[in-house]
Amino acid sequence: MFGRTTVLIALFVALALPAAAPARQAPSSKAPPSGLKAFLLRYNESTQRTFSRTPSFGWNPVYAARNYEFQLATSSSFRNNSIVWSSTSLSAPYTPVPVSLPWITGHPYSLFARVRANTPRGMTRWTNDFGFNVRWAQVPAQLSAPNGMLRWTPIEGATRYEIREQGRTPTGTPWVKSQNVATNVADMRDWFTFHQGQMWVGTGSWRVRAVRVTYGVTQDALPETTYGPWSSAFQTYATPPTASTLALGETASDVRGTVSAPTAHELMPGFAWGGMISGSAAYELYRVYVFSDSDCLQPVMTGSIVGSPAWVPRLDGPLALPGSDPDIAKARNSILGDGTQGSAFDYSRHPVETTETTSALTSPNGANLDLWDRSWPSSVYYWTVVPVVWGTNTFGGGSSFEYQDVESPQDACAAGRVARFGKVSEPVPTQGKQAYVTSLSLAGKMRSAAANSSPSIYGNTPLVTWTPALNAEEFELQWARKGGSFTSTNSFVTPATSATLPLTPGVWYYRVRGINLDGESTKAMAWSSVRKLRITKPTFRISK
Repeated sequence: MFGRTTVLIALFVALALPAAAPARQAPSSKAPPSGLKAFLLRYNESTQRTFSRTPSFGWNPVYAARNYEFQLATSSSFRNNSIVWSSTSLSAPYTPVPVSLPWITGHPYSLFARVRANTPRGMTRWTNDFGFNVRWAQVPAQLSAPNGMLRWTPIEGATRYEIREQGRTPTGTPWVKSQNVATNVADMRDWFTFHQGQMWVGTGSWRVRAVRVTYGVTQDALPETTYGPWSSAFQTYATPPTASTLALGETASDVRGTVSAPTAHELMPGFAWGGMISGSAAYELYRVYVFSDSDCLQPVMTGSIVGSPAWVPRLDGPLALPGSDPDIAKARNSILGDGTQGSAFDYSRHPVETTETTSALTSPNGANLDLWDRSWPSSVYYWTVVPVVWGTNTFGGGSSFEYQDVESPQDACAAGRVARFGKVSEPVPTQGKQAYVTSLSLAGKMRSAAANSSPSIYGNTPLVTWTPALNAEEFELQWARKGGSFTSTNSFVTPATSATLPLTPGVWYYRVRGINLDGESTKAMAWSSVRKLRITKPTFRISK
């Protein structure tokens, strides 16, 4: 019908044939794909071999490829028992890796990737392997902190931190203890509890390292917990509590807030106070309460008993308090271990169950050590601290050794010993150079565009990448035809910071948020800005 009319089809990366490119001479049927590389945000970023989190992978499309097979392994031989993750049905020349890789390094590489294409002429050869490492990007650095608290810079990819404390008793006996937290602050309860003199608390020596606990399923038995290097030894100079009225001080984590200038924290804050006198008596033990209301009636977090002028929830559980007066005498010359706090009651004689009741290290679902987001500054949390006493209860002929709050938090708050603070998680940043959309260009080449540029792309499975939010361990994506019509139907969760979206031609919107896997609850964090992209249909041109 068209005579000698030549029909030229410029296929712009439809889902069925995402690897197609403008007509050109077909390569050798066995030639492997070229350009295989790992990247965090965009394919055309400079080639790296070390990453702080799981990267994505891309390569140049192969002419008429039906699909691609991809393998990621811990050995360049790619034996079955070394495969970490693989896919045999990739429709596009790029892929996320939906697992959280541990920090692991080799000589020179510890992880290896390869890809091959399935074409009408058969399967191509595998590419040469692309070797790389996953390791920490920084070592924690010391930050200023309130009295009785330790503070350091957060590390990307870390899910918790281990602190190694070191000191000497007044008699010169050295002591060492470790603690673990899920934020970037820690209290000095080990230095202060039952020994608050200058000889005990004056100089605190400590080191900290990042810990990465991975999520997602791997085919290989990679370690679930890996460690970054220890920081250099830091010195903290604390001061004993003064004989002044008990008063609230600061909240501190990624930022620091005061009673007069409260602020919102992205990480779980620690709480600091000063003084030791309440009423007409002086005390050396304290308990922090956090409430959802300004009357201090609805507690959302109950601190363990500490002797330090600060409290931060620990993953190791509370201090194991002495169970008798002789045991307290011993504790004044030694460091307490971790465990249970015995018989402990609030002001109304109700048994107290603290936030640190069990160790979240050995029982991950046994502790809730973070707070839910609130709409700062209109919706806030309130906190106070009350003194605690100990003694033998002989009521009814008994002789139980107990700890009890001296005051009701309600009364402490009513008397003015109350402060507010905010908890607002960081939204996943998707502006500027912090998030990209990767697909194929009109010419059939790999192309990455900034997510906030509302890119038009070719191919029904674009790869979206983003920068992780602070304290996020997994991520949820949602996509919809309209910017305000997101539902859980078009949604999935990934431990990686990239994903492919299953879209059809037209205009789409997507958003992403972090998820904090905290103890007994999974806390969804703030959503990113909504981003727009357009999937363009294949275009045909008839030429004579």
